[in-house]
Amino acid sequence: MDRGKPPAGTAGKESPRVEHLALPRLLSRQSLIHEFKEHLPIWMVYVSAVGMLHATLANFPEQGFAQVGIPRKVFFATTPFPLVWFTAYFILRIRRSRRWVRRWKAYLALAVLVIGVPCLIFFFYQPYPFTHDQLTDLFEATAFVWTALLVVHLLLGRGRQALVLFFGVTFVFGLLLENAGIIFAFFSEPSFRIYLWFLPAPLCTMLGWCLAFTIVISVTDRLGEWVAWLSPSKGVWPRVGAATAMALCLDAQLDPLASMSGVLWKWNEQLPQVFFGVPLVNFAAWFGAVSVFSYFVFKVRSHDDWSPSRKNRELFLRVPLACVLAWALCFVVLAVAEGGIDGPSFQILRAFVERLLGP
Repeated sequence: MDRGKPPAGTAGKESPRVEHLALPRLLSRQSLIHEFKEHLPIWMVYVSAVGMLHATLANFPEQGFAQVGIPRKVFFATTPFPLVWFTAYFILRIRRSRRWVRRWKAYLALAVLVIGVPCLIFFFYQPYPFTHDQLTDLFEATAFVWTALLVVHLLLGRGRQALVLFFGVTFVFGLLLENAGIIFAFFSEPSFRIYLWFLPAPLCTMLGWCLAFTIVISVTDRLGEWVAWLSPSKGVWPRVGAATAMALCLDAQLDPLASMSGVLWKWNEQLPQVFFGVPLVNFAAWFGAVSVFSYFVFKVRSHDDWSPSRKNRELFLRVPLACVLAWALCFVVLAVAEGGIDGPSFQILRAFVERLLGP
């Protein structure tokens, strides 16, 4: 990232990273390149949020909402969950900018993005229902496009080892988690086009874990440069908390849409719906997965005496343990929320064990 000339008297001293880009200049070619290299993950949060809002209102068939029992427009309430992170991120950027610009213009541009655009979509969308196949094809294609963009972003901004971390080590973690959820029979994903060998999970949802971790960890890293209590010097846990909270907010918009009448994935009918048609096990699993894996990522990266390649090797060796701990934490949450180990989630798990052991 570009750095400005340090103030007089600070030569030779390390100064905190300061954002120089003001929002009104985002449409220049130089600024767009800068945004892609430095801030693509948070822009993906925004584009995904408004895109899913439009798809919810305009493209999903009416029978899905009738089946869930929630009116279509009520799903607008899920949009602020991801946008709150985009808003906080850019407020910090504006406040830290050292360009002498009228900052009210930057705040106005931000308000247009996070309030004006969603309201325009809400009040002026044109219904254009997609079929089941069109929706799954769109979801799958979007996952591959996002993957390509983030791969380029990582290579340009963070280097090859970051690519290995987020689309190598993390992919293995996501592969194990996603397929385990289907094998346990918590949900199914039968309608996609591209699968890997005999695995029941499609490639796009396994890559979804790579996308999610790239976004939440990259954004947390950047916030750690701007907010004192999220800096590496404050330890691992504040950043684990921020990454986990952000992931849950992103999923609070994604899963209600994806679970709509089983268009993208279908939950086991034994699981009661707790949030816009999504069962509790979904959020418990996200909590366990993101908190555990992000802990290992931040902890391993805190070893300044390790090379980037060694950090990736060490993290890869921790993937099996991370999967076990993620599921363990998930079921601890479920045991508390379901009032013990006789709830629906544990009934599904026992049924899996019985199938595994046989008659």
